[in-house]
Amino acid sequence: MLGIDRVGVHDDFLDLGGHSLLAAQIVARLRAEFDVEVPARAFFEGGRVADLAELIEDRILAELENQ
Repeated sequence: MLGIDRVGVHDDFLDLGGHSLLAAQIVARLRAEFDVEVPARAFFEGGRVADLAELIEDRILAELENQ
């Protein structure tokens, strides 16, 4: 979605050219693909790929525990 061939886990969303509209699109895609709610602000608070992946994993695990 960023139009970049390689993204590292320590890369920052904003440094990669991310912006609020793109964050909203990614949030919608995560919701559709993984049925997980991730706040768009997460892309701007820290915003490293590794941090976002950890947040998504935590949200998915929490959803599974609540089933």
